[in-house]
Amino acid sequence: MNKINILISLFIAVLLLSSCREIKVDTIVNKDGSFTRIVTITGDSSDVFKSGLPYPIDLSWEMDFHKDTTSEKEYILTYTKTYNSDASLNKELDDDTSWRENLARKIEIKKNFGFFYSYIVYKETIGAANPFTLLNYKDYLSNEDMLWLTGKKLALNSLDSANIKQADDKAEEYLQESLTEEIIAILKSGVEKLNNPTLNVGLIDKYRDSIAEKVGDWGFNNTDEFVGYLAKLANNTEIFKINEIAQTQFKSLDKKGELLLKIFEMEDYTVSAELPGLIASTNSLSIKGNKVQWNVNTMSFLFEDYSMIAESRVINIWMFIITGIVILALVVTTIIKSGKI
Repeated sequence: MNKINILISLFIAVLLLSSCREIKVDTIVNKDGSFTRIVTITGDSSDVFKSGLPYPIDLSWEMDFHKDTTSEKEYILTYTKTYNSDASLNKELDDDTSWRENLARKIEIKKNFGFFYSYIVYKETIGAANPFTLLNYKDYLSNEDMLWLTGKKLALNSLDSANIKQADDKAEEYLQESLTEEIIAILKSGVEKLNNPTLNVGLIDKYRDSIAEKVGDWGFNNTDEFVGYLAKLANNTEIFKINEIAQTQFKSLDKKGELLLKIFEMEDYTVSAELPGLIASTNSLSIKGNKVQWNVNTMSFLFEDYSMIAESRVINIWMFIITGIVILALVVTTIIKSGKI
């Protein structure tokens, strides 16, 4: 966990780091509910082919690679694939073998018939990914903090920037205290299983502040090091026996830390959806005609599910024609029956 120790201690800096390549994911939805997915990577010749794309890409995608005519250094790599339904794309997400297999991702594209109009719905959701859940993040982060962190509220002045900085600090505090709580829970469980009369869980509570301080310093490589740290604080070698019965729990906790590291290392990217007809509703802050866009970064889905939703309205011209024919037929029938013809 040495990498995550450094990374979380520089939490704010990580959030502000920009990638050396730009990743865009565009979805062009057709009236029948089929759609084309386009993943575009812009950067230098080595960056564009790096791994770590937000969606799995295989040989079934069409690839195009060419130099950006507007830049001497940058290149553009594009992957394109057309789907008949969202089920196929969701299957690919389920089969993803990258670290993102740990994320709960789902895409929904459907057409709802409404007589004179049809409604096309685009919804993409990334489930909350925070692996440390013993503490409730809502006790640390307000609703407004979450708006700043997830980008649902944008900074317009220096005061807004200060609010974002404050929200970042709260998020860092929450993650540190959450990890502390996870470590303490394992230590207490270990003490109880040892059933040693010289040890009790109150001993761990006694040194809770010291354990929390060590977590805050990020001066450890693996969480099982806290067994030795507690033994030293309490001057009791019996505590070392916790390692014998809690290795599985500590390894599981280390894996949680590794997942958090992957999330922090994730490159920011944009997701856009181009829908037929007129945009009727969306939670996007960026709307241009019938195209909407969202920015996805680490904080977008760390604490809460992140949903990108848009709905458009398409006129069913054929329904107007049929209705007109039916009305005309009824009028003609009425006239005939009245004997006026």
